[in-house]
Amino acid sequence: MKNNILFKFSISQKNRIKKNFSALFVNLSSKLLIQIIYPPLMLLFWGIENFGIWIFVTAIPTTITMFNLNFSYAARIEMSINDSKNKKNLVNKIFHNAFGLIIMNMAIFTIVWVSALFLTDLNLKIFEKIEVNDLKLILFLIILSFYFTIFQSILITGITYWGKLNVATNIKTIFEFLSKLFIILAGIFFDNLIYAAIIFLVASVLQTFFLYYHYTINKKYIFLSTKLVNLKNSLSLFRLSLSYYAETLTTLIKQNGLIILLGIFFTAEVVGLVSTARTLFYFLPLKFINLIVHSSIYEYSLAYAKKNIQQLKYNFKRQIFYTLILLSMFIFLSLIIGPKIYNFWTHNKYELNYFLILLIVFDSVFYNLRDTVSVILKSVNKYFKPALIETIFSILALLISYYYLTLGHSLKSILLIYLIATFVSLINYTYFSLKFYYKLK
Repeated sequence: MKNNILFKFSISQKNRIKKNFSALFVNLSSKLLIQIIYPPLMLLFWGIENFGIWIFVTAIPTTITMFNLNFSYAARIEMSINDSKNKKNLVNKIFHNAFGLIIMNMAIFTIVWVSALFLTDLNLKIFEKIEVNDLKLILFLIILSFYFTIFQSILITGITYWGKLNVATNIKTIFEFLSKLFIILAGIFFDNLIYAAIIFLVASVLQTFFLYYHYTINKKYIFLSTKLVNLKNSLSLFRLSLSYYAETLTTLIKQNGLIILLGIFFTAEVVGLVSTARTLFYFLPLKFINLIVHSSIYEYSLAYAKKNIQQLKYNFKRQIFYTLILLSMFIFLSLIIGPKIYNFWTHNKYELNYFLILLIVFDSVFYNLRDTVSVILKSVNKYFKPALIETIFSILALLISYYYLTLGHSLKSILLIYLIATFVSLINYTYFSLKFYYKLK
């Protein structure tokens, strides 16, 4: 074992981390580029009204996925741990049971979104200037693309369970970039968002085909066999996946739930304001911290499986330390030059005040810290309790926000409620992570 300045890793680990980190860094850089040019160019080519509507409609199907149990994350962790122990048959069992559960879940998801589409009243303030038939077609195309996204999760699991994160990440980077680029360019020639939705769907379909091709190359020793699917293994994987479902639900409430809430009570301009402000001051730092988190999860799983507890603890402490340094720099830069960068970026289209920036920045800081301290629990699939507690507080934040908006409270009040909920989540995860940390021997 060799020490470097930041962490303790073996040579093989360092080589793997370099490849995965590089792929994730390119993915992050691509997203940064897109998020820098996407809002202003969408505003330029599609207009402020269409931009606000597009943000809202793409948030709706994503929010409906709260009924979609993502089995692939739990399966990948279990597959990684058992692959490290050379338990090939068990790895195959986990993979096939995850595949079966995902197919079943797609059927359930169909019932949910069809019911939501036909039973929900789309007569909202944000849709005043769009035809109902056009709106339904746009939603249908976007929702259809999510079927491919759900199926992609099992393909990514089959590629990444043995640490080969870079392959799937590179494919996602390319199609995320191309999808956003062609949607922007479509605004030059069309003013109907149906064309943007078609591009959104085509990109999802093509990405699925590319992932399948690379799955066949990088699946290692995984083979298809329905004999490996059984109720006992499926139920075990189902229980482990509840943690990820709770976390996904929390994320949807914090991100898409907020946008939908604002779309109900405010104009498209306000939705665009919050979306762009959160892109710059919330999502950008979150994506960078996620880069470090996702690069480290497999290494923690590997250390845990091989009982390298000293290495696991040492790297966990170093990761928290450097995350605190990065977030301190982010706070300083956001408060000093953040408003100027935002106004330049959006061409002064929105009026963003300083207090709004503070609320979003500290919400981002607390959530990034929560993401970092939870990595040790995620790497071994042991975080159902903190995930469930976080979900409960997130739902309460959403309900309280809705109640306050019906009373006529301002946007700042809602963001403050969300900030408090995020801080509670940080305390919650810190407690359970430290409890697990001190039990490791």
